[in-house]
Amino acid sequence: MRRSGWLSLVFGALVGTLVIVLLATTVTAPSNAARTDCVRLVTSSSTEKGDLIAELAGRYNETGRTFDGGRCAKVEAYKKTSGATLDLIADGWNDVDDHQPEPQVWLPSSSLWLDLLRQRGKGERIKTGPKTSLATSPMVIAMPEPMAKAMGWPEKTLGWSDVLEVNRDGGWASKGAEYAKWGNFTLGKDNPRRSTSGLAATIATYFAATGGDYGKIGTAETVQFVRGIEASVAYYSDDSVAFLKTLYDEDRKKPTPYISAMAMQEQMVYLYNRGVPTGDPAQLKANPVAPLRPLVAVHPKEGTMLIDHPFLTTASASPEQQAAAKDFYDFLREDGQQNRFRDLGFRDPDGKPSPELARTVGTQETQEPPKIGVPTGEQIQKMLDGWEYTQRRGRILLVLDLSGSMNEPFDKNRKDKPYSESRIALLKPAIRKQLEYLHPEDEVGLWTFSDGYEEKMPIGKVKNVRGPMLQLVENLTPKGDTALYQTVMAANDKMRREFDPNLINAVVFLTDGQNTEAGTREQVLQNVDAERLDNSVRIFTMAYGAQADGRVLDEIAQKSKARSYQAVDPHGIDKMFVNVFSNF
Repeated sequence: MRRSGWLSLVFGALVGTLVIVLLATTVTAPSNAARTDCVRLVTSSSTEKGDLIAELAGRYNETGRTFDGGRCAKVEAYKKTSGATLDLIADGWNDVDDHQPEPQVWLPSSSLWLDLLRQRGKGERIKTGPKTSLATSPMVIAMPEPMAKAMGWPEKTLGWSDVLEVNRDGGWASKGAEYAKWGNFTLGKDNPRRSTSGLAATIATYFAATGGDYGKIGTAETVQFVRGIEASVAYYSDDSVAFLKTLYDEDRKKPTPYISAMAMQEQMVYLYNRGVPTGDPAQLKANPVAPLRPLVAVHPKEGTMLIDHPFLTTASASPEQQAAAKDFYDFLREDGQQNRFRDLGFRDPDGKPSPELARTVGTQETQEPPKIGVPTGEQIQKMLDGWEYTQRRGRILLVLDLSGSMNEPFDKNRKDKPYSESRIALLKPAIRKQLEYLHPEDEVGLWTFSDGYEEKMPIGKVKNVRGPMLQLVENLTPKGDTALYQTVMAANDKMRREFDPNLINAVVFLTDGQNTEAGTREQVLQNVDAERLDNSVRIFTMAYGAQADGRVLDEIAQKSKARSYQAVDPHGIDKMFVNVFSNF
């Protein structure tokens, strides 16, 4: 063989070996998830994109990505409503309910929450810098398509004034006799102190009421307009995702739409119409079933707010965590990850929708939502304060378990306080605190139950019954068994007989045990099954302690189209009551 041929073979072999080594190095490089020396980075995301952020955090951890000359980060993703996270950040972070660790990255739905944090004087708990957006989604009035068409869509541009007009003119019958079966115009809305959708909708209604002049927030005309909108609210949810799941489940059961409209982000309308009301990206791969009556994303003609989904770094982040946060943000802004945001119905950071999004939510690809002026933190706080007086008032029957087990320790296996204290002793201060928080114009009554049920206080205005009820609560003495089923049905029957269409009619039911008396689970679920949102009673259930029948309580709440809550730790009792009563 000639020398040149031999050299060629040697060179070729060396190149081949080098390629194999490089490929092997690429394949076997450890992911960040497998390394033990990575910087821990905890993120807390708003719920509607929480599953997506968890997915992308997993993708990031598997890349083997490094920064600052070889450092790596391991991202832990959690989710919680923006308002709840705001409270935790402002109060120094002690999450006794979900036990989430303190985040170094906060991913709320909107920068409005940062403005409110600054308004509280706690803005220094977020690092200063630009509000870096991951994606956007306008707040819309989502309506079942038949109802939107009955109001003139798509030929007519709809807005908050049209919502107000329907109920002022006598409900859906004002749009034609064939629509009378729909009853009143019922609006689903989140609590603006807890949810971005609720906050953005509240701001949008004030904008519509004032013509954009936030200096008129407190005028009589503004209050009248906002109160008219709030009067159509069925009840205030603390999370649109849970409300949407109920809407989706009811879509195939009822011949008429379950609700007239709901204030939410456009992105959630997209997922709902695709058959994924919970927002879980994995469900899109499982051939989801689209609803029979898709929602139309109505951009209010008076103007709407573009939810900007910022990426915020907390001041508690160490220098290493700040560098890791920047790298994670850069990763999320890359095309591959941005495409996942688009897949789930978000607009790009500049507000541009994809063709599929526009087609799925019933809008136009080129349509740019009419934007409203963003109020200051002080103006937002004035709106929230005003909302306390314009919101739809509640008519609430509080039903408390007074069976003998309420005398037992919260946790029989622990000797330390508060776990060793009796359940009734721990419950009383939480009830007193919540009664103090109720608005004077709300209505509330009190029942207790053990072997049977007993009315302790007839329903009346809070301003008239709060004092006597506080005294009654202080003197409650547990004894007897648990007539859970009988009491649920009796309370539901009473509230239906006395139903007030101008109020949110609800039962708040708390128990620490399981039914021991007559009745069956099937009877209860049939009794509480809600028919239409504007003429049925919501039953919000509270599972108090580990022995409560959480499964049945969940079913009761779901059948009545409400929510269930629990306190499995004595430190979470106050929060459970706050979450329940945020619906009113």
